[in-house]
Amino acid sequence: MGAELDMSQYLDLFLQEAEEQLEILEQETLRLETDPTPERLSAIFRAAHTLKGSSRAMGFSNFAGVTHEMENILDALRAGQLQTTTDLANVLLRGIDALGSLKASIASGDGDVGEVQDLIKELQACLSGGGQSPTATVAPAASKERARLELAPETVENLKIAATDKAVLCARFSLIQDCAMKFARAFMAISIVTDGGELLASIPAPEVLEEEAFDVDFDLYFHHPTSIEDLKKRFSQISEVSKFELEPYLAKVVTQEVATEKASNDHPVQADNSATPKKKMEASQTVRVEVTRLDQLMNLVGELVIDRTRIAELGSILSAKYDSDANVEALSETVTHISRITADLQDQLMKARMLPIETVFNRFPRMVRDLAQKMGKDVRLEVIGGETELDRSVIEVIGDPLIHILRNSIDHGLEDPKGREKAGKSKTGLVELIARHQDNHIVIEIRDDGKGLDLDRIKQKAIDAGLVTAEAATRLTPKEVTNFIFESGLSTAATVSEVSGRGVGMDIVRSNILKLGGLIDVETTPGVGTVFTLRLPLTLAIIRGLLVRAKGMVYVLPLGSVVETLRIDRSEVQTVRQREVVVIRGTTTPLVHLKKIFDVGDENIEETDTLYVVVVGLAEQRVGLVVDGLVGEHEVVIKSLSRHCGEVSGISGATILGNGKVALIVDVNGLLIGERK
Repeated sequence: MGAELDMSQYLDLFLQEAEEQLEILEQETLRLETDPTPERLSAIFRAAHTLKGSSRAMGFSNFAGVTHEMENILDALRAGQLQTTTDLANVLLRGIDALGSLKASIASGDGDVGEVQDLIKELQACLSGGGQSPTATVAPAASKERARLELAPETVENLKIAATDKAVLCARFSLIQDCAMKFARAFMAISIVTDGGELLASIPAPEVLEEEAFDVDFDLYFHHPTSIEDLKKRFSQISEVSKFELEPYLAKVVTQEVATEKASNDHPVQADNSATPKKKMEASQTVRVEVTRLDQLMNLVGELVIDRTRIAELGSILSAKYDSDANVEALSETVTHISRITADLQDQLMKARMLPIETVFNRFPRMVRDLAQKMGKDVRLEVIGGETELDRSVIEVIGDPLIHILRNSIDHGLEDPKGREKAGKSKTGLVELIARHQDNHIVIEIRDDGKGLDLDRIKQKAIDAGLVTAEAATRLTPKEVTNFIFESGLSTAATVSEVSGRGVGMDIVRSNILKLGGLIDVETTPGVGTVFTLRLPLTLAIIRGLLVRAKGMVYVLPLGSVVETLRIDRSEVQTVRQREVVVIRGTTTPLVHLKKIFDVGDENIEETDTLYVVVVGLAEQRVGLVVDGLVGEHEVVIKSLSRHCGEVSGISGATILGNGKVALIVDVNGLLIGERK
């Protein structure tokens, strides 16, 4: 019957579904050890069953083989024939890892290539140990369904109800007797139905089709807006079909008057249920959009924001020059409207790009479990605030820094069970991963209840590394000592392990966080634990900034780093250790001239008696940036300079102002770290 249907068109759909179902499998299997509830087992079983069906339909035999054996084990667990143990969970997780590798091979175009026979035998061995044959759970259901060749009465009734909304179609297929992949053909037919339509029923049932526990005939009942002629053309592309029929099963039989009369006679509960199909349709109105398209849209909106600012500035100039002109007044109204619409568009696009941070957090339970087993430690990970949302551009970058911190918390922070008992603690160490919104930022905390940082050891390591003299080290505060862990090459590990202790990691963490325009801070209490706090912007595309002038140039200071702005007399400036400082509310704050940092402008410009100071902060550190004047607060679009100029010290990017000129965005965090050194 026509040419073979190209299955490659369903590959993206399969890969997307596999990604989602594998994540469910891993997350729920990890929780299975401590909470083996029937609901959890059912969720894992459904995920494995879905993967098995879709992989069979696509012809991925290795993928289907692994999921089939996993499904058998899960079915035995549901029946109480097997008990959940750590060893059994390890085998299931190895199965999930294998499926992940097969998925990667499929995505790369190599098919589900991989050696899985040993794993399949291992899975079968778990099942045989429970006294159940691999096929025992399938045969009874299959034989029962084979005899069901006609519509059940309740299905007929449901189809009649469905026909009150729109016509119901029926497609009847007969496959050739020696069809090699019966469910693959059924899957193709179902995919055509669900592409714009709604499958209402199938005979045999979907699970029977998946198991290929039917002869050669199957029927599909469905809604579809496409004409019968076009549907026939699409169905005719399915190969190994000896014949098929497509015809209306029920026309739309209920008029508005009949529907109104029925609603008035029905029980109130039934009347409420009449809204269910409509609600279901509304819930399904979602589309998958490629990430690159969202990035392109964000770039376009960024350009629109720049032009909005430019138009607003031009409008202000024209209003001042031709204040009595009616056209100028109309222009002013239009500019205001464009500004509002652009702001709304920007806000909606930002929401479309937002993802829950649990997309990152979901990686960590497995990592923590495996690491704890490897190190002989008992660790419990608690995740709080996984629903907190932030821009996908930030999500893509924060995964590695969080992994570094978690690994260090488990390796260095938490004691082994004997050490914890000796310290009067529970054998199981606790690591908390907490996310929350704060102002226009997201705050992430990684807490552990371990032994805390050894400040004396850190101080000695810093002296040995030449980061500080022994004499100066005696005057350091605990906070200053703690900050040495972020210095390159400094490690307090007694031995180099597979996990950490090579003197790399925390300096990279800080570097990556600062590149995001974020902050990282650490607090530790010996014997109680350590808290790492990350403060990150919600997006990397558009920020609020304070525009300042320095020697004729305009610079942007990210508003998140600005503590306050001051205007002081030059007479208030004092000199301490050859550094200019000013006392602000009893606190001595060092001053740094922005024009000297970047060495710009004409040195002959006269110095004034009044100084404009912008106090910026990094954690507890404060520095006053001396500028020539304040321009105002604006929303700016960040443009990267690295592609054109490489990494520029003290500059994190650039933006285009309303007058069309370029302003550089100051890397405040980088400047403050330079000052600290």
